[in-house]
Amino acid sequence: MSLCALKVGATFPALVARFGGFEDWIIQRLGPVQGRTVRVIDPRSDALPDPASLAGVVITGSHAMVSDRAPWSEACAAWLAAAVLGICDGHQLLAHALGGAVG
Repeated sequence: MSLCALKVGATFPALVARFGGFEDWIIQRLGPVQGRTVRVIDPRSDALPDPASLAGVVITGSHAMVSDRAPWSEACAAWLAAAVLGICDGHQLLAHALGGAVG
């Protein structure tokens, strides 16, 4: 199983030329994580894989805004909701971390 760098945007061209794109930064910082490769998926043009085929997901930054409700962004949101599993306190912690209300 590979890790996934979900590339939801690109940085400025001058930064890409000097340091690479967001996905390159992620791959460089992750390094070899238990020998796993990192698959770069761009949901603006690529199909989202079955979450069960991935060991983990890291989402890049973007100049886009979630509040724009772009179709690719909405599809990512639904996919992420299906990809993340929290059990008991875990799902409460995830909701809290993502700005949700926990009672």
